[in-house]
Amino acid sequence: MLRSLWLLFLYLGFLGFGVTTPFIMTLGYVWVDTLRPQDLSMFILNEMPVAMIMGAGAMGAYLALDRRSPPPMNAVTALLIMMCAWMTATLIWAEVPTAAWEKWNWAFKAMAFAAFLPYVIRSRVQIEAFTQTYVFSLAANIIPFGVKVLISGGGYGQNLGLMAGNSGLAESGSLAVVCLMSLPLALYLGKHGLLVPRVPILNWMYPALAILSIVTALGTYERSALIGMIVLAGYMFMRSRRKLLFGLIGGLGAILIIGFTAQSWIERISTIGQYQKDSSALVRVLVWQWTFDYSLSHPLGGSFNSFLVNSVVVPGDEINPGGQIMFGRAFHSIYFEVLGELGWPGIIMFLTVVTLSMLSLRRLSKKTRDNPELAWLSDLSDAVQSGIMVFMSAGAFLGMAFQPILWYFISIGIALNAYLWRAERLNVQPLSGWRAKAEATRMPEGAKSTGWRKPVSIPVEEKARIPGWQTRR
Repeated sequence: MLRSLWLLFLYLGFLGFGVTTPFIMTLGYVWVDTLRPQDLSMFILNEMPVAMIMGAGAMGAYLALDRRSPPPMNAVTALLIMMCAWMTATLIWAEVPTAAWEKWNWAFKAMAFAAFLPYVIRSRVQIEAFTQTYVFSLAANIIPFGVKVLISGGGYGQNLGLMAGNSGLAESGSLAVVCLMSLPLALYLGKHGLLVPRVPILNWMYPALAILSIVTALGTYERSALIGMIVLAGYMFMRSRRKLLFGLIGGLGAILIIGFTAQSWIERISTIGQYQKDSSALVRVLVWQWTFDYSLSHPLGGSFNSFLVNSVVVPGDEINPGGQIMFGRAFHSIYFEVLGELGWPGIIMFLTVVTLSMLSLRRLSKKTRDNPELAWLSDLSDAVQSGIMVFMSAGAFLGMAFQPILWYFISIGIALNAYLWRAERLNVQPLSGWRAKAEATRMPEGAKSTGWRKPVSIPVEEKARIPGWQTRR
């Protein structure tokens, strides 16, 4: 009862403040989309289309009140829009139309909102507020799950979090990946966060959440979690400025994991390389083979949930010597999921989006790494890169390509690059003559022009980032 009242209070708070501030309503959508209060509440919220109301309100409020300084159109944003169009077009030849529409309903919204977010998330405070909201929303599942793992040891298939069922964060594989992706964000907030007061007890909040993220991932007993953990440690080591210290902490962590994990966890993890003896792993490999063959005869894909038409022949074993035929087995891989549903055009766009995002984040990190005023930008860029790498590695064994987690990270990357784009144009020397006239038509809000156009006012928050402004004013 109290939980339902608290969730309703938060929801109405996001809606109320978001009426005049679209940015807050956008955070409300992220909160709803991640925490899913409609699944946790026992009244009102569980009977309302809470996500649709918040999302439509955020976009409507932005169009009506807050269309300032939009980010430049780049290749990643253009590809996101193209993917939205392509996934909609595949519905025309969907193998299973009803099931395809059901998945399109949420997959399209995840992609479309990722393209929309950078238009609202612009300043450093807004970027951090978005990150804080996302991490806190995830913490509602990470903390109870992690604490219960510390008490009971966890186990495969056990649902120890807030969510029930076998989808979203209630599915252990997805939860493990999301935990590992959120870990570098938590560490970044602990180092650079401005919105949460810097009191001693809160200084331990983010490191504790990072530790619980690891505990939760291990407690799911998911083999993909171990792969994601190795990739995360390796990539964070590469991007770390203190490699020796990071290596010592990582080595100590590995020793603790090996020493304190249960024998049942070790036995399950040890089957990673024995897919022929593991029936679930063998079925996945057979489904991947079927999907690749299907893509050769259906290069445009079969639209969403096309796996429902597959059939794989499982060879016999000691329990079932005659073997069996299985139908409608899930893809269990982000790559084969996109290939089977959106075809070769879809997988090419998907991989291009990720590749371009990683390259742009690497360039941004390199450009800002030695600038003390933009150190937060470099560190957040590294955190986002680490999260994407976890998703692309662990996701090879999970069917979660269209869940919002990846697309939020892609969206943060666009927002970070747009922030640097605006900051660079605040520090350029004023132009004059014909150059000012040519530049005035495409200057972002806050830039100065000495040509025929009157200079626009620069927000105080943006002025504060201009070196020497306080001494000149």
